[in-house]
Amino acid sequence: MKYLLNLRVAITVNRITIGFFFFLSGIANYLNFNVANGFYQTVITQKLQIIGPGIPPGWEGVGPLPWLIAIPYAWLLPLAEILLGALFALNYWVRWTGLLLILMTFSIILAFGIIPAGTLFPNGAESFNKNILFMTLIWICIAYDAYEQKMSRRRTEAMANYAVNNAMDDM
Repeated sequence: MKYLLNLRVAITVNRITIGFFFFLSGIANYLNFNVANGFYQTVITQKLQIIGPGIPPGWEGVGPLPWLIAIPYAWLLPLAEILLGALFALNYWVRWTGLLLILMTFSIILAFGIIPAGTLFPNGAESFNKNILFMTLIWICIAYDAYEQKMSRRRTEAMANYAVNNAMDDM
């Protein structure tokens, strides 16, 4: 039970789960790349919106993205999801991969809206934006990684100071 309540274990499980989610999302986006209403068509035709569909006329959003941005974005986003998700899950460069995952997730929020179904309350459609939760969970992993690195440096300095002090006491 003590092991399950350990902060390091909770952060590690969270980091692996989020990384694995992005990894699978990238693979799924490539598998559904050219199907009707698939990933490529969505990126090419989707309007950028803040609130989401089902909003009064005039608030539907702007766009779609110009093809000069949309086509590379459509081809590279799944690859970025695969690579960054794997690196994040495997604990490589957590700070930088996490920041890139947050930026990538923010771009998805801009595309589909902060409130995808047009309301914060349950209405039979996806009404809660999981991407905001992902961004905060990634941020927690980044902050914990920075904290662990700081504590590791402090332990190393303390051990070096202890060794120097013991050497001076022996003289």
